[in-house]
Amino acid sequence: MDSFSSSFNSFLNHFRASANSFLSQFEPLALLLAPLLTLLVARFLQSFLSVIHEKGLKATFLGFFMSFIKLIPGVKSYVDAEKQKVVVDKLHSGSKSIREKWRTDLPTTGLGVGVIDEMKDEKSKDVDWQGKCSGTVYIGGSESEGHFSLINEACSMLFAHTNPLHLDVFKSVARFEAEVVAMTAALLGSKEKASGGQVCGNMTSGGTESILLAVKTSRDYMKMKKGITKPEMIIAESAHSAYDKAAQYFNIKLRRVPVDKEFQADVKAIRQHINRNTILIVGSAPGFPHGIIDPIEELGKLAYSYGVCFHVDLCLGGFVLPFAHKLGYPIPSFDFTVMGVTSISVDVHKYGLAPKGTSVVLYRDHDIRKSINLLLLLSGREGFMCLQP
Repeated sequence: MDSFSSSFNSFLNHFRASANSFLSQFEPLALLLAPLLTLLVARFLQSFLSVIHEKGLKATFLGFFMSFIKLIPGVKSYVDAEKQKVVVDKLHSGSKSIREKWRTDLPTTGLGVGVIDEMKDEKSKDVDWQGKCSGTVYIGGSESEGHFSLINEACSMLFAHTNPLHLDVFKSVARFEAEVVAMTAALLGSKEKASGGQVCGNMTSGGTESILLAVKTSRDYMKMKKGITKPEMIIAESAHSAYDKAAQYFNIKLRRVPVDKEFQADVKAIRQHINRNTILIVGSAPGFPHGIIDPIEELGKLAYSYGVCFHVDLCLGGFVLPFAHKLGYPIPSFDFTVMGVTSISVDVHKYGLAPKGTSVVLYRDHDIRKSINLLLLLSGREGFMCLQP
């Protein structure tokens, strides 16, 4: 042992002498700055490679090229001016003379019943949209009869002057919203054994809010379950822009991946982007750009195998696909009967023909939904919008 210790000490002394002799030829300041510069270079390379991994080589170099071009004096200001010009032209094109007639201050005297006549006159100038504006208004019949008339009467009678925050006062609103949630969930497999029998949810003001709540709930659930503090979610390029909003609102890194040759979400590409910070993947049934259903079952298996949340965007197809399946059309599985699906968004104001904006967000079970319970409890709505098992 003494021999080994003596040899080791001799090696250390020799190494120290050699190192000091080698370093003595450099300036002390250079020796101090070298590690810092090395660290900065390594950090830059790490960030650069991360951007390439996220955006791809072509998009990364194009972005750097455009950034470099904007460094040329006058180029950035020119580009910004042209952008602003486009925005201004878009806002005011063909409408300047009309906007000049718009009120910008409260009238000094009330308009009286004449305001109704003015509103009718303005409405008569609207575009004749019926049967001509796909995806704009969903309605059965005409504006003056049938379904539209029924909705107007129901809204004016029950909802125009109610405040659903006070569920003890407006019990009818609580009942009707709970029934809408329950019936929507039943359409999407809540009563099937494969769903687990705990599907719950609440009503929202539209598809975007439903998606926002699903993303936030997934983020909070995965933080509680896995301790993820730097959340990421993965969506196909065909997914709705509401996910971009959700990523910005809730500080989530968004990874968009290309669709496959069939314009479906690419399961393989999504798998390649899953990492320890992934909280959520998304599938659309169908997606808005192409009207094509993503491979929900494959995405569900993927999410389940990695232990991440999986949201299905049924905002457009929620009140079409269940009935198409019932009629015998070859519709692939898309609801809570699919293993791995943790949440679903459905727009009732589309083919559910409810007044805009009305949507429903559903969760597979109460554990997933718990992260939003406090928000609803503080607002006074806990239990009133939730479908209990």
